[in-house]
Amino acid sequence: MSVSTTDLDALKTWIGNLPNVSAGPHRFGGVEYKVNSLEFMHFHGQTHLDIRLSKYDQARVLSERTVEEHLFAPQGGWVTFRVKSKKDIEIVKEIIRLAYENAATIMHEHETRTRRSK
Repeated sequence: MSVSTTDLDALKTWIGNLPNVSAGPHRFGGVEYKVNSLEFMHFHGQTHLDIRLSKYDQARVLSERTVEEHLFAPQGGWVTFRVKSKKDIEIVKEIIRLAYENAATIMHEHETRTRRSK
């Protein structure tokens, strides 16, 4: 079962509807998504997603073989997911949720430290 443009558009809408998420052009092409100004994932084309996870989550999903190691920045927690079928949408949503929650936590902690230092 292949993935349709409608499925991919629905995925992008779902990502954009996560709290405090903004979308914009990515510096290497595609669309990036940020939570409170911290990028947690981006698309290259329609089906190639690069997702930034915590080191723990990165190791887990790599061991489960649901993602590929990122070609250029695996040391930063980045992984690559290629959407090949409609069933991949639900799998990648779980991985994106991990990335989103990690980025939201990092930004919340940063904002808390910033407020305390003022």
